[in-house]
Amino acid sequence: MASSIESKDAVAADAASESFWTGGRIAVTVIGLALIAWWGIAEWRAGKNPNTTVTTPNVTTTKTTTSTNPSAPPPAFVAVPPALRETSLKTLDGESVKLSDFSDKVVVVNIWATWCGPCRLEMPELVKMSNEYKSRGLVVLGLATTYNEQNDPQRVKDYVKNQNVPYKIIWDDGTLAGPLVEAVQGRSVIPQSFVISRDGKIVKHFTGFNQAQTPQLMREAIEDALGDKGKA
Repeated sequence: MASSIESKDAVAADAASESFWTGGRIAVTVIGLALIAWWGIAEWRAGKNPNTTVTTPNVTTTKTTTSTNPSAPPPAFVAVPPALRETSLKTLDGESVKLSDFSDKVVVVNIWATWCGPCRLEMPELVKMSNEYKSRGLVVLGLATTYNEQNDPQRVKDYVKNQNVPYKIIWDDGTLAGPLVEAVQGRSVIPQSFVISRDGKIVKHFTGFNQAQTPQLMREAIEDALGDKGKA
């Protein structure tokens, strides 16, 4: 009798199982598992890829994150507009400077922010380049913008002090950042760097930061500019 009851129970369970796993439920389950697997792979890839930049769709407003090419050449040896070279800018320390003050130097202008992860990775490399090439005529200028730092210069001062940044940091309201980006037909992203030759031409433009590529590519651009290979 017991075996008969067990047999009936098994038959009932099989029937319930068959009624539950309908074609529609099976399809939904398969799709759900596929989505979970896709999400896991995407998260793993995102964690493995540090080559991100922070985008500000409008130079003066919001911030989002996106991927981009870490190095993009300007259209062709773009000249910095003369008026922009003569524009008076303020550093974090209140010093007044102009790009034309460095007309006999090769200048690297780096647009960055304290909260930008790729920027924080790139800064030590810029410090190395500044120390390495300073005696040969390189000037590195960090460019922190009022809108990216919520108009809080003290936060930027504290950060650069903690990082022992030796070069000047310009406190910019978009006066320099906007025209530089427009000159190379670029996008409003950070980090973003411009290598400017002694004769005032943007000879290399970088967007984003890739630890394996950007430092070497930037060094090559600096070497070429210092050797006057950047002249058109």
